[in-house]
Amino acid sequence: MNIIKKASRQEELKLLSQRIRNARKEARLSQAELAFAIGVSDKSVSAYEQGRSQPPFEKLKKIAQCTKRPLGYFTDEETNESAIVAKLRSIEQELIEIKKLLHKSSDD
Repeated sequence: MNIIKKASRQEELKLLSQRIRNARKEARLSQAELAFAIGVSDKSVSAYEQGRSQPPFEKLKKIAQCTKRPLGYFTDEETNESAIVAKLRSIEQELIEIKKLLHKSSDD
């Protein structure tokens, strides 16, 4: 069981490190610029991007702000956001159907 948890944790850290690197590059920031903006050394940013270290949550929030990414992009809540959007669309469709029924019954 511990091996599975450890492997899962390593996969999560690897994904996080890739997302930090991609977001930084897309924001056209150097490691040094991002480091300065979030209040750490460029070596810390390098460690985050290599998966050797995980940024504290407060630093992760600052990374999100600096790279103009939603925090969910880094915390894997993006999947949850997609589910929420899908649910909202479903609710909107149901409301449209209810409005049609109400409109139809008021015409009768």
